[in-house]
Amino acid sequence: MMKMDNHKTSTSLRIGISIAMIIIMLGLAIFLNIFTTYTITNQMKVLSDLNIPITQGISRIYTIQQMQYQSFDNAISYQKIDNSENYKFSKNQFESYTNQFDYQITKINELTNSFLNYGLDDDTNKDLSSIITNLNEIQSIHTQYVQKATQIFQAQGKNNVKDMSVMQTGLETNQNQLNLKISMLDDDIQKLTNALETKADESKQKSVTLQAVIIISAGIISLALGYFLNLINKDLVQEVIRKTKSLQKANRKLERINVLKDDFINIASHELKSPLHPIYGFVELAQNGDMSMGEALEGISKQARQLEEVANRILDIGRIDNGILQLSYEKFNLSDLLSEIVSSYRTNEKIQIKTNLEKGIDIEADRVRMGQVIRNLINNALKFTEDGIIQVTTLHDLEKNLVEVTISDSGSGIHPDILPNLFNKFATRGPKTESWKGNGLGLYLCRGIINAHGGHIVAYNNKESGATIKFTIPIMRHLNAKELHQKIMN
Repeated sequence: MMKMDNHKTSTSLRIGISIAMIIIMLGLAIFLNIFTTYTITNQMKVLSDLNIPITQGISRIYTIQQMQYQSFDNAISYQKIDNSENYKFSKNQFESYTNQFDYQITKINELTNSFLNYGLDDDTNKDLSSIITNLNEIQSIHTQYVQKATQIFQAQGKNNVKDMSVMQTGLETNQNQLNLKISMLDDDIQKLTNALETKADESKQKSVTLQAVIIISAGIISLALGYFLNLINKDLVQEVIRKTKSLQKANRKLERINVLKDDFINIASHELKSPLHPIYGFVELAQNGDMSMGEALEGISKQARQLEEVANRILDIGRIDNGILQLSYEKFNLSDLLSEIVSSYRTNEKIQIKTNLEKGIDIEADRVRMGQVIRNLINNALKFTEDGIIQVTTLHDLEKNLVEVTISDSGSGIHPDILPNLFNKFATRGPKTESWKGNGLGLYLCRGIINAHGGHIVAYNNKESGATIKFTIPIMRHLNAKELHQKIMN
């Protein structure tokens, strides 16, 4: 009896120790999560409170400098033609821009200095100090620029052509130095942004790793606890195992959701940035007078449409991933849609798009989505065909209630490493992280749309050259072969 009591006491002690260790482990996990959240929040605060205002400030500095240079040029021009009223106005503008420039420099400097005592790491503080140094250099060069411009204003009318040429050359040198320094400052901000994002990702990864170790350790202790509890109650052990499996399943589900979230963020940040740089370029060219306003607006409009297309594609990817892609079914002629899309492409002597389309078969599908698929496939074929023919063919089978669309090209074909995963996201990424053409989302979107229609899509390389992508979809929804035949005959 005493031995049994001692055994129960020993078992209870072991259970108590195991529970205490599990509580400690969970406490460590919670503490680590709070600490990591604080660290990442700190880094994200720098990104939002520092990076965005500084980036906007640099943009304003560049714009002010360009406008100041234009005011100077206008003032010189008006002075040459003795237009004193416009000369004074342009000169006053020049001086006003000087004050605005100094104000923006001071504002950015104060903001950057405020973060030096924010408790950030040494590398980030070093980057902030570099930004401050660049700001001081920009202010110094701008001061020289203003001084030389003032000297030129004062020297006008003295007929000293040689001195004027030297001063104007010095002024242009300062202008180029300012443009270069502002560009370097923008690069420093981007480097700081990338560094902070990398550190945030590293902190998150370390947190996940440490939490995984803690969870695994807690799991091991739980198994030991289960063994001790088995001596008292076997049913309790089964309950613990069941709960553990449930938690593991939930954890895997959360990990999958986290991966989808990271994929979406990566897609958005990469895809949405791409059309913005040309827009900035058109604005700069128009401001500098290198391009007419009409041409710049046309270019900006084109990039804006591309930006809208990218945004819609990203939203469609999210809908496909979450299984909520909706279709608007309508009855239309597939051959007419194909002819309309093919005729919108401009061909040349090297590349031709030919069609072999059956007529008289109407299908019931989402016309907009089907057009999206066809354009993606033709664009994909054009992307990999430098010289040759792209063939678009249709074939229908009334008995099976299916229509088949084939798009073949004579290009370079599909890389063997990509082919097995062609319709997955990011399929264009190679085994050594290199990327082939494209972002690997277009064909994934095509497969999602075709699957939503109850169809199927496949791809293969041709024997001689090029590749073929083929998809099939139902001709009519909710109809068997006999009903379909009667509907078409009527």
